[in-house]
Amino acid sequence: MTVAPFLPILLLAGGAVLAFTVGRAVRRGGDASAATAVVVLGASFVSFLLLGGSSGSTPAYAPAGEVTLRVDGLGIFLGLVGTGLGLAVALYSFAYMRHERERPTYNALLLLLIAGIAGIALAGDLFNLYVFFELMAVASYALVAFHRERAEAVEAGMKYVIISGTGSAIALLGIGFVYLGAGTLDLASLSTSALPRDLALLAAGLLVVGFGVKAAVVPMHTWLPDAHAAAPSGISAMLSGIVIQSGLLAMVRALAIFGVGPSSAFSYGLLLAFLAVLTMTVGNLIAMHQRDIKRLLAYSSIAQMGYILLGLGIGLEYGIAIALVGGLFHILNHALMKGGAFLAAGVLQDTYGTRDLDKLRGAGRRIPAAGLTFALFALGLAGVPPTAGFLSKLFIATGAVQAGGALGVFFVVALIANSVLSLAYYVPALTGLLARNGTRDSPRASWLLTGPVIAFAVLVLLLGVWPDPALRLIEDAARTLLGGAQT
Repeated sequence: MTVAPFLPILLLAGGAVLAFTVGRAVRRGGDASAATAVVVLGASFVSFLLLGGSSGSTPAYAPAGEVTLRVDGLGIFLGLVGTGLGLAVALYSFAYMRHERERPTYNALLLLLIAGIAGIALAGDLFNLYVFFELMAVASYALVAFHRERAEAVEAGMKYVIISGTGSAIALLGIGFVYLGAGTLDLASLSTSALPRDLALLAAGLLVVGFGVKAAVVPMHTWLPDAHAAAPSGISAMLSGIVIQSGLLAMVRALAIFGVGPSSAFSYGLLLAFLAVLTMTVGNLIAMHQRDIKRLLAYSSIAQMGYILLGLGIGLEYGIAIALVGGLFHILNHALMKGGAFLAAGVLQDTYGTRDLDKLRGAGRRIPAAGLTFALFALGLAGVPPTAGFLSKLFIATGAVQAGGALGVFFVVALIANSVLSLAYYVPALTGLLARNGTRDSPRASWLLTGPVIAFAVLVLLLGVWPDPALRLIEDAARTLLGGAQT
């Protein structure tokens, strides 16, 4: 079955309009709007599956009006993770947002955010990649500040807008320098073009900083903890699980035009790897001092971005496939583990009305579906076997070993040390949540809240012992990056 490449974007953008219109037009509009979002996201996920099944190993380009779309392994991977996580969040939000008056607006913004991710996945040129990225960003700004009656949400939203907007301007300037040197922004043409070295270095630096802000790479991460803490828990899962990863993949997609591995014009992969070590270390050290469960998870997300960036940086610098596979696999695992952790934290917050770990003492024991799954996600994020997080970190470490030399040893030691360091805040948090003493009431949480969390926990364990189906998809995505200089 042949699927038009623009179908996922059309479904999501049109679905946003439909979800808002239905929500305003009918009785019980909030439920109708939420149901529309679930159906649209399910259809979009299937459309990406069909696109993946119909595409070959070589990127396919298709015109869609003035926009050229590109279907390749990396785009299919990002589209499936984005729509899959979005579907789980939409189901979760059925119950989590049940008392909100503006549910149609929420669902429309959620669909627009995922439409931007779908556009990033399928963009065939740098300018439209930027346009779709801004669509995702603008929707996420509004969702972070969705509870505009709360000062915390408004402050976080404004901070996010200002810092992320600055990053957008810098990224656009970098794209402008690419066009100045190459005369085109088409990814297919850029992969065979050679920019003057000085101009290429300038453009690459601007792209790293601009998209690095979006990806919360240290020292460009300062907006993230406030945004994740203030947003509704479902949106925190989206921000942490796929939005910042989309920024990272947009950066990598753009940098790949300068060559990959030995054919690269300069060592931008090594720069990414060193930024990765800084990012994981800073994220873990600050997370150790957090008593707000969502801020703890937010700083943990910064650290996890470091692991992902390390795999991608080593793979792009040395042309090592297993490092790229590890980094991409960790994107999927992080979407499941951190997305699931934020959803589990949302169950506890929704039930007990607090994010304070001290006040949530024993809460995980009272709601096992949230407490036990949160424990599994935390151990997976620390890389404890047999979770999927252990395998992706193992692949990244293997890539670093294959890189060899003192740098390879340094990257392996940094990865292992930071994984151990993360236990210094995960273990106390779990000990408190699962303590026997503490809160005594045993409330029931809606199955719409706990269902997606349990499903993610099952997938984290399943991918830890049987990763082959996911790895086939991820290997296609890695080949796309390794072939970026030739395709």
